[in-house]
Amino acid sequence: MGTTSETISFRNMETADLKVVAELELEAFSDAWNENMLAEELNNPLTTYLVMECANEIVGYAGYWLVAGEAQITRVAVFKKHRGQGWGECLTEALLQKAWSMEAEAVTLEVRENNIVAQKAYLKNGFKAAGVRPNYYEDTHEGAVIMWVYR
Repeated sequence: MGTTSETISFRNMETADLKVVAELELEAFSDAWNENMLAEELNNPLTTYLVMECANEIVGYAGYWLVAGEAQITRVAVFKKHRGQGWGECLTEALLQKAWSMEAEAVTLEVRENNIVAQKAYLKNGFKAAGVRPNYYEDTHEGAVIMWVYR
């Protein structure tokens, strides 16, 4: 999946990754998580976070909460300089494979209505839109498209 010719790899996020991931958060999200918040997520037994690397450099990360057989994706982000190469799609695919291996029966997420690029990546990974939560995002009052994929 994806359109890149470079080799990428995935691994579980570690404490040593928090500084770089916090930088990615600031670049990617208006509600960025700081290092302390990320550390709390990393130490939560319900969460799984992966980093995506190319040439030993973190280029993206993603994660989810797994509760009662459902994985709720919390974050998917790729550094701006690495976007447009299909890596978000690859990262989502790796996250799904991890969720399935941990016995998830379904995976869900919310995505901004105007984030068409992300929605297309999720659709390519089998997600389907199930509705919209109006005024979901505090910063813009934009709706969130709820998407699901089932095993």
